[in-house]
Amino acid sequence: MLRRWHPGGAVMETGKTLRGGAHLVFDAVDGVTHIVEGMYRNIAAGAWPLGDAPEGAAPGIAGFVHRAIRKVNGVSRSGLDIALRRFSLQLDNMAPPGPNREAIIAALNGVCGDHLARSGNPLAIPMRLRVGLPGQAGCSGEPGGRLLIAVHGLSMNDREWTWQNHNHIETLARQQGFTPVYVTYNSGKHISWNGRELSAALAALVASWPGPVQSITFVGFSMGGLVARSAMHVAQEEAQGWLERVDKAVYIGTPHHGAVMERGGFWLQKILTYSPYTAPFALLGRIRSDGITDLRHGNLRDDDWQHHDAHSDNADYRVPTPLPRNIEHFAIAATLSKKSGERAGRLLGDGLVHPSSATGRHGNPQYDLALEPDHTQILYDLSHLAMLRDPRVTDQLTAWLGKVH
Repeated sequence: MLRRWHPGGAVMETGKTLRGGAHLVFDAVDGVTHIVEGMYRNIAAGAWPLGDAPEGAAPGIAGFVHRAIRKVNGVSRSGLDIALRRFSLQLDNMAPPGPNREAIIAALNGVCGDHLARSGNPLAIPMRLRVGLPGQAGCSGEPGGRLLIAVHGLSMNDREWTWQNHNHIETLARQQGFTPVYVTYNSGKHISWNGRELSAALAALVASWPGPVQSITFVGFSMGGLVARSAMHVAQEEAQGWLERVDKAVYIGTPHHGAVMERGGFWLQKILTYSPYTAPFALLGRIRSDGITDLRHGNLRDDDWQHHDAHSDNADYRVPTPLPRNIEHFAIAATLSKKSGERAGRLLGDGLVHPSSATGRHGNPQYDLALEPDHTQILYDLSHLAMLRDPRVTDQLTAWLGKVH
């Protein structure tokens, strides 16, 4: 099978990794300095335990010290960056990249990838499509015309579809004749931005494919399902031709209507703002990336997040976005509940996503995805990440996606 990146993008070399890591450390020093200065300022002002925090810099010697720290931090950043640029090639030869480094960088992108992208940090992962994975038995021969687009979840990369020597995508490719195409993206960026980039990348991929593309099938895990939906929405709005080739889309553990954990993160950050003595620590909550805050309600479009601050406003501003027509849509949900037969609303979640959200159910008909009963499956006694290795998921994917005749 053809192995390549499309539309391009190098592996994270050692020189880039060290430069990006250094930038992030200096950014962290700036952030911690701001938090500590805020504590000094609020204590010096003698603020009441509850209420608004004072504004501005810390007074007197404290303000001078924190300004000096920022100055030294900025000079050190510039000097180290110049040195690392000069020796990047030697560093790359001494310590070539590997899967463990890629996994760490993917996790970092999930947490603060929006900041990495905005600040031009070399650690920011670009949108990439890879045909096949290195080391997989199916990575030989010519690519076929049935593309299986695999979109990973938050803080992950394409290699993490393989868990404990099992990979749903490779199993489907081997048994049913798909050509696997793995998407890697910066999961800390807004889902709508990643959806737009994925739509453009798929248009370029189809245009340069060595043979006719007969069909495109999506399998999205967790956030990846939302990115796939966003890409299809963009393609629909822009009349992209690749959308006409999409026949099926399967969403595995996708928070179509949000994830409970991110809602908890919002309230923790909010509580910290109620006292001027804890308010500086609320800045730590703002480290949560745009991608993470999009998971609170399942944002897909720019309009879902553009007109409010997700760190101070918890309301759901989503524009109803139905699933594209003429495509078969399927959803697999998991629950930690061990007993079957309960109504979905009474089930436990999978640790991150509730089955009602994963199967697209919503009390408001405008938001309900209206999936057919035989197009959804709830798996019991199963956690969110364990869905990547569970054979019941493979069996369900096989049943829905069908065999080659």
